[in-house]
Amino acid sequence: MADATQDFFDSLAQRGHDPRLRAIDEGSVRFDVSQDGQVQHWLVSIGRGDIAVSENATGGDAVVRAERSVFDRIASGEAYFLTTVLRGEATVEGSPRIFAVIRRLFPPPPASRTARHRGGGDG
Repeated sequence: MADATQDFFDSLAQRGHDPRLRAIDEGSVRFDVSQDGQVQHWLVSIGRGDIAVSENATGGDAVVRAERSVFDRIASGEAYFLTTVLRGEATVEGSPRIFAVIRRLFPPPPASRTARHRGGGDG
């Protein structure tokens, strides 16, 4: 069975650089993903578009918390990150600026992917 959350963080680490994140001179986001009473932590550090990922339970200018089932849906593109936050399925604390930029790490909302495949919308 595929592990959407682990695959997401592995792909970020392999990406190394993302020009959409160059607005952040230096910052980090810690992701706390819980399942069955256990919490896994990933620290995503960003500097002018360069991305580094580590499994670290401390730090972060912003912290995202979600259940594993919710984060799997976000990571696979089945759910939109911002929508899960607005619904209270995921929480974000810390720097609003970092939060605004890290949204770009996730797949686009399901509706905009469908519109793009049909030739409409701008994603």
